[in-house]
Amino acid sequence: MIIAICDDNEKELEQCKKQLELLASIHQVDVVFSLYHKGEELLFRLQGDHKSYPDIIYLDMRMNGMQGDEVARKLRSQGCISEIVFFTVSKDFYTTAFDVKALHYVVKGETTVEKFEDIFMRAVKSVQEKQTEYIMCTGAGEFRKIEIKKIHYFEVTKRIVTVYYGSDQFSFYSTIGKIELRLKEYGFVRIHKSYVVAKSHIGTISFKEIVLDTGERLPVGRYYYAELKREMEEYAETRKVV
Repeated sequence: MIIAICDDNEKELEQCKKQLELLASIHQVDVVFSLYHKGEELLFRLQGDHKSYPDIIYLDMRMNGMQGDEVARKLRSQGCISEIVFFTVSKDFYTTAFDVKALHYVVKGETTVEKFEDIFMRAVKSVQEKQTEYIMCTGAGEFRKIEIKKIHYFEVTKRIVTVYYGSDQFSFYSTIGKIELRLKEYGFVRIHKSYVVAKSHIGTISFKEIVLDTGERLPVGRYYYAELKREMEEYAETRKVV
């Protein structure tokens, strides 16, 4: 997790970093810090490169040069979705914080250690949720938000698709073709006219069936075998440790 801290006061910048390092250690959160002394420096570093956006930004509200609220507005206008936590000596800027969808607002010298920790953990949780991909399924008036990495496979019977994930399952109306297209980029492969399976859960393959890491056996369609074998060979290559 990347955390940027921007403050023109070197002492307060280092103090914030030490507090966050301690909390990250206590809660076993892997963090890398990027430190900035001016808002302009932060903007220049991130300009035009969405992949370099930090996960969390601790941003001083009042600095020499560009002010924190202006920095935050520019970041948001560029599409930045980082969690922003303002920290400042003044309580007068709560409204501004809401305007740029900041997660929270820390008042230097007043916010308690406990509250500082709570804000940090809220930011961490929000980042983790953003990094988790889900598929939304609706069936029989019920809605499920299912974490993709927990899914083992999908099975279709007469347009009713059943998704098997963790120790649970859920059925909904769709087509296996739509499921295949939707999840191909997430490491799923078609093995049969009725099955789409997560490559990460495939243990062994034969001409007639696969065995999952759960011990379940699923049929392999003759039409799909060659492509399945090729994709699993490529998948195995990407999993090798160099």
